[in-house]
Amino acid sequence: MKKISCAVLGIILTLSVSGAALGWDTEGVIYGTDIEYSGLVVSKSGVAVKLTNTSNTDVKVSLKLTFYGRNGSSLGYSIFGLREIQAGSYADISKNYLNGKWKECRDAARMEFVKMTYEPIYY
Repeated sequence: MKKISCAVLGIILTLSVSGAALGWDTEGVIYGTDIEYSGLVVSKSGVAVKLTNTSNTDVKVSLKLTFYGRNGSSLGYSIFGLREIQAGSYADISKNYLNGKWKECRDAARMEFVKMTYEPIYY
């Protein structure tokens, strides 16, 4: 009985640690835009991400990425300055400045992208 209890406890601990390792998705869609993000990584050198424009129109976009702790308080943020991304194309961003402690942001309970600018470009 004792071995079974230890095994079950070990499995629960493993699942809780692996689930807590990353509280947010490394890929998804940015709400209110036709921009998808992928490969989101937070490191000592900053934030890296690939932004893909899935629309049929070129866009101007600027974004703010905020990381939140378990209690909902902001741990840090990164601002992605205004850039143009052609329709069906992408922008690879690396070493984007992170305002906050990188380890806390990396281990944050959740994160949120907010559009600051999102404008279709018509020629």
